[in-house]
Amino acid sequence: MTPHFTIYLFIYTTYEENIRHTATATATTTTTTTTTTTMSISSASTAPTPPPPPPPPTATKKKQQLSSTAAGGAVLLIALQVGSRALTFIVNQILLRYLDPELLGTSTQLEVYSITVLFCARESLRVAVQRESDTADDTFKADDGPEAPEGQVDGRSSAGRTQAIVNLAYISIYLGAIFAFALAWVYVQLLSAKDPAVLETPYFRGALKIYGLAAFWELLSEPCFVVVQQKSEFKIRTYAELIATLLRCIVTAGSAVWASRVGRDIGVLPFALGQSMYAASLILVYYWNVWGIATTCGFSLIPVPIYSRSVSAPCCLLVES
Repeated sequence: MTPHFTIYLFIYTTYEENIRHTATATATTTTTTTTTTTMSISSASTAPTPPPPPPPPTATKKKQQLSSTAAGGAVLLIALQVGSRALTFIVNQILLRYLDPELLGTSTQLEVYSITVLFCARESLRVAVQRESDTADDTFKADDGPEAPEGQVDGRSSAGRTQAIVNLAYISIYLGAIFAFALAWVYVQLLSAKDPAVLETPYFRGALKIYGLAAFWELLSEPCFVVVQQKSEFKIRTYAELIATLLRCIVTAGSAVWASRVGRDIGVLPFALGQSMYAASLILVYYWNVWGIATTCGFSLIPVPIYSRSVSAPCCLLVES
C-alpha cells in the first residue's frame, strides 16, 4: 500500500466519522426541543383557568347598603300601616260609646273628600319624582366651567337633582288648593240634590272647611316627603306619620268624650279637629327633620332656580346660562 493511499484513507475515515457525529447531535437536539415544546403545550393546556377578578369592594358594599336600607324601610312602613290601622280601630270603638253611628258614616264621607283632594293633587307627581336619583351627573366637576350664580343650584350636582324634585312638589300644593275648593263645591251640590239631611248635621259645613284646610296643610309637607323618599330616609317618614296618627286619635277621642260629658252636640267636629292635628303634626315633624338634611346637602326646601348650561332644559325648572 502506498503512503499516499494510506493518507487518503485516513482523511476519508475521519471525515465520515465527523459527519455521523454531527447528524447524531442534530437529531438529539431536535428530539429534545420537540419534547420540551410538547411538555410546555401539555402543561399550558392542563393549567387551571384563573378565576375572574372580584367586583370592586365599594360597588358591592353600596349594593348591600341599598338592599339593607330597602328591606328595613319596607319593614318600617308595614309596621306603620298595621299599627295605624289597629290604633284607628280602637279609637272608633271608643267613639261608638259617645257618638251616634250616623256621625261615623258622615265622617267617612269627609275622609273620602280629603283623600280625593290629596290623590288628585300629588299622586301623579309622586310617581314622577321617584324616578329621579340623587347622584351627581358623571360630567359634573366642581371646577368644570363657571359656577352657579348666587341663589341658584347647579343642576348637574346631587343638590341640583334634589332641588328639582322639591320644585316639582310645589305643584302639588297649588293643585291642592284648586281641588280642595272645587271638590268641596261639588260635594255640597251632590248632597243638596240627593241627601240634604247630611247638610243638617251639626257643624258639618265647618268640618268640611276644616278638612279642606287640613288637606292643604298636609300638602305643605310634600317637599319634605319627596326628599325623604329620594334619600331613603324611611325612619323620618315613619316617625312623622306615627306621631301624626297618634295625635289625631287623641284629639278626636278627647274632644268627643269632652263634648259628651259636658252635654254638647258638636256633630262631626271631633273628626275635623283630629284631621287638622294630623296635618299640622306632619308639617312640624317633617320640616324639623328634613331641614338639617337640606342644610347639609346644599339644597333648599323652598323653590330655587336651577342653573344649567343645557339649552334643552325645561324652563320651568332650570335657568340657562
